[in-house]
Amino acid sequence: MNLIKAFDNKGSKGRKTADNPVASRKPYMTDFQRIIETKAYRRLADKTQAFSLPEHSHIRTRKVHTDEVISTSMKISELLGLNTELCMAIAAGHDIGHAPYGHLGEKVLAKIGKKPFHHSVFGPVVAQEIENRGKGLNLSYETLEGMLLHARGKKDLAIDYSKPAEYTAVMLADKISYTLGDYSDASYRVGYFPKSQEAFGLAEKIEKYLGKKTNDRREACVKALVEQSKKDGMIAFSEGPEHEAFKELRSMLYSQVYPSIQAHVHETALTDLYQFIKTDSEFVSKYNGFDPVLFITLLTDKEVTYFGTRQFISKKNSLEDIEHFGAFEVLPELKDKRIDYSEPGLDWLEKG
Repeated sequence: MNLIKAFDNKGSKGRKTADNPVASRKPYMTDFQRIIETKAYRRLADKTQAFSLPEHSHIRTRKVHTDEVISTSMKISELLGLNTELCMAIAAGHDIGHAPYGHLGEKVLAKIGKKPFHHSVFGPVVAQEIENRGKGLNLSYETLEGMLLHARGKKDLAIDYSKPAEYTAVMLADKISYTLGDYSDASYRVGYFPKSQEAFGLAEKIEKYLGKKTNDRREACVKALVEQSKKDGMIAFSEGPEHEAFKELRSMLYSQVYPSIQAHVHETALTDLYQFIKTDSEFVSKYNGFDPVLFITLLTDKEVTYFGTRQFISKKNSLEDIEHFGAFEVLPELKDKRIDYSEPGLDWLEKG
């Protein structure tokens, strides 16, 4: 049975509200264009991929990673005959829910906030409740659901074959992109890749089966994925020497690279900023007690670091000191909204 089928636009569950004719005729290209024009997408240029505040201009930011996922998912989609525009839309939006400092920020906000915080859940919230001055982007259901379901963390790359194959194409493109990209940055630019015999042996295996350059490695993984998918009749990437090298590398990143990043100063800055926003009477009064967690999600690494630096040099912060942050541009439209960042808000289909 061949489960590799392009999602038919006619099968879309639609949008929350009626939209213009172009959005109906080209739903996912419309979604893609709307997402890449958002403030959230622009902020990704100053948010952490794996290594924060890079001094080296070639270290990946969350925006660079997102662009690589768009490109990789398009390649997979074209080679497997999927709905490329749906892949593009999901890929463009898959990380717009990230907090400053990437996954570290996610963990800190989950710890200090009152609710769980997951970037994959918050992405649809951003798209529906925060962007477009709080009116939302009115994206297609499939784009929002694909964004919601892309994350796996360090878990196995489980595939739900009841969902459109485009969801899986983006999920795998995401994992391939960050695994190979973070390896490149960790090895050659920031020095976080281990120097052990095990790591040396893995590097040799990567060069043998995937190639010497990141682009070659990505091409090798995509080629192996496509060949296995065509053979199995369903989208998959779970066998062969290319997959084994990829799997070992991803495991080493999670076990030895990411945990070794010195990020405690970032946690301090985030925690101090949370306490400041929560207790500053002027902020509470002016912005109607806007949730400090939500406020922080709208910031970049540089903005949180600016606040933290003032703390580190014993400067007493006031609201006036940080009102140049971009988030204050959108707060007037959001201050009276009660946004739940722990719920993706996709139940409108059922309510409709």
